[in-house]
Amino acid sequence: MSNHRSRFPTNILPAWALALALFPTLAHGQAAPEGSEQGSQSDQDSKKAQEETKEAQQDKRDKRNEELADRIKSVQRKVFLKKQRLEVFPFFGLDLNDPFYQHLLLGGSLSYHLVDSLAIEARGGFVFASIRQGSVKIVRQEVGAVLENVPALKGHADLDVTWAPLYGKISLLGEGILHFDTYLTGGPGIFLTDIGVAPAVNIGIGQRYFITRWLDFRLELRNYLYVETRNEHSSVNNLLVLGFMLSGFFPTSFEYEFQ
Repeated sequence: MSNHRSRFPTNILPAWALALALFPTLAHGQAAPEGSEQGSQSDQDSKKAQEETKEAQQDKRDKRNEELADRIKSVQRKVFLKKQRLEVFPFFGLDLNDPFYQHLLLGGSLSYHLVDSLAIEARGGFVFASIRQGSVKIVRQEVGAVLENVPALKGHADLDVTWAPLYGKISLLGEGILHFDTYLTGGPGIFLTDIGVAPAVNIGIGQRYFITRWLDFRLELRNYLYVETRNEHSSVNNLLVLGFMLSGFFPTSFEYEFQ
């Protein structure tokens, strides 16, 4: 009897002790999935918030870049476009290298601009005054003779191609900005002299200074070459002419296109 009572507590107590020992583990094991799900959801929310923040920052940067692109361009837009417009202008010119006469010319021109940098131009002019140079006076005074058939220009006509590859601007004493382009020009033509018509060709360089949306001032230097037979002798002569022009463009307005 005494032996049976002494074994009962010994067999029962380890089971309760084992249950008590296992209970916290089981409780922890049941709570772990719930905690894991909460942790995973929190991580997802955090990542989503970070992604949204990055997207918002990127959108802000993109918008700032677009605003800067509208204000600042690598090549500033032109204030004057010539494409598909007519250019009409009178011109005044004077030659720089004729040994016998200083010719003063008046003329006019009509240009059509195929694109902003390329135009076809028809022009013509006449000599309205000739100033006798010192070489003729010296011959008359010292030699006592008059040159036979002294070359004298009467007029000219040209058909030219004008190419304007350079566009720029300059500051006027800090008070304003003047836009301009630089062009090359040249083509065939004729020279009218005191003895007849001679074939000619010219090449030149010039600049346009844009005053308004339809008006500009032109300054150019042209070298004319013409073949002439004088006193039974054929020769190639050249005449260097400095020209001044005030040009008008039609239509007088244009729709801007970035170039």
